[in-house]
Amino acid sequence: MSQALQIGGVPEHFNLPWQLAQEQGLFSKKSLSIDWHYYKGGTGEMVGKLQSGELDMAILLTEGFLAAAAQGLDALIVKEYIVSPLVWGIFTGANSSIKSIYSSKAKRIAISRKGSGSHLMALIHAEQRGDSLSDYSLVEIKSMQGAVESLVAGESDVFYWEKYTTKPHVTSGELRMIGEFSAPWSGFLIVANKQSFETKKQSILDCLKVMNEACANFKTNPNTILELTKRFDMSEIDSRIWLDQTVWKNSDDISLKSLENAKAALLKIDEKMDIATFQDLVAPHLNLH
Repeated sequence: MSQALQIGGVPEHFNLPWQLAQEQGLFSKKSLSIDWHYYKGGTGEMVGKLQSGELDMAILLTEGFLAAAAQGLDALIVKEYIVSPLVWGIFTGANSSIKSIYSSKAKRIAISRKGSGSHLMALIHAEQRGDSLSDYSLVEIKSMQGAVESLVAGESDVFYWEKYTTKPHVTSGELRMIGEFSAPWSGFLIVANKQSFETKKQSILDCLKVMNEACANFKTNPNTILELTKRFDMSEIDSRIWLDQTVWKNSDDISLKSLENAKAALLKIDEKMDIATFQDLVAPHLNLH
């Protein structure tokens, strides 16, 4: 067996191809040892795990990785994972008086933690609306369940999270969705701790090859809809719409324009953010263009 890889991702439908690949023995067939971990705290939590060396690789939000790299995360992009933009739902408590993100009352933002996607996207969207970021306060809630509890209790006003993951809480009557927001860049990147990439490079590259095939099969397999509805409380209609809209990258290309768009948005909310040149953030096997 090759060196064991510790890999993390959010417990959402985007990462079901990883879980299925492990269950189907696709890694072991290639003599790969993979330990897959789910993190409810999202990108912000996994950045800490990468930095400490607890994770070799993680599936991170594009904007979250760039922000973390600007703060000193010593890691490399080893693959563009989800090419299509992430559709963020904007949620409030079911009994809240807030009807729109443009409401003057929608000022307390629930975030999983600072530097997370729920944090960055709320700030990016506010900047695009022309709002003053200083008018907003942040309520750290650790996870989606923490956000639900905070919104229902009226301790926060709005929460940005992936649309379909949060929808069951709308169906249950706990939350209302008051808007959507999608940014013009790829949804997720696969990122490796730099030291791990140096010491476990071949295992990482072999793992990525397995996932290229696994994601391609996931997109076309007729059983995928059943797995989505069974594991993630998604309706068949929502599963089909989401699967049609989501694009996994199965090559070693990575979009320079996507990274530039994310960087530009981050610099608007913090012009002092020190984001390195993209070539320094991209593993040498990738084609940045």
